[in-house]
Amino acid sequence: MKILSRKLILLPLLTIVLGLASVNAHAAKFGVRVVGADGLPVAGAAVCIGTAGDYKQFGAFFTSIDGDVIVDVPAVPLVVTVSKSRFSGVRLNEPARRFNLVKTIQLHDGVPGPRCRAGSSLADAGSSSDSQGLEIASVSVSESAFNVAVVPSISGDANSYRMSRSKSMDNAQWQNMSSRSIMVEPGLLGGTVYLQVRRYRAVEGATLEAQSNVVPVNLAGY
Repeated sequence: MKILSRKLILLPLLTIVLGLASVNAHAAKFGVRVVGADGLPVAGAAVCIGTAGDYKQFGAFFTSIDGDVIVDVPAVPLVVTVSKSRFSGVRLNEPARRFNLVKTIQLHDGVPGPRCRAGSSLADAGSSSDSQGLEIASVSVSESAFNVAVVPSISGDANSYRMSRSKSMDNAQWQNMSSRSIMVEPGLLGGTVYLQVRRYRAVEGATLEAQSNVVPVNLAGY
């Protein structure tokens, strides 16, 4: 009877210990929301989540169109690396947690810094948002009775564009590119504007982005 009583006591204790181990093994969700200096989401940024011994232990991803990546992680200290072409990369140490957290990480223009190679064939091949065969070779300008259009000669496929008075494309928003003929907004007529195109697509839940070179377009006289 004494032996049986001990077994009955040990079984609940063993269940509690196993339950605690399960909680530790699958502690919570951890995510990042990547934004630029302007506070807007940065899509297509590479995010590596791992440990000091393996920066990609828990995965390497591209941020969504909202700048987000969220994964399940155990309650261990994390190393998070975020990078994208034209931005200075960031590497952070995060303490172990047992609660869900989405952390905002801001990227700034600058030297490359730490890099994350996200787990897609394009990224692993060394492609970046400045390459992948997308380039504007030349631009022609056409005029009708109602509007002015620019027609870029592009190597590679593009599905969006942006134009700005500034070569750095400050505050220029990406627009859908349904054809190679791009209507110029009245506020951009006259003088020089800058044009850039990109290819943006979703692949297996991640997003891939390729941006072309930035070229000047002379619209003086229009």
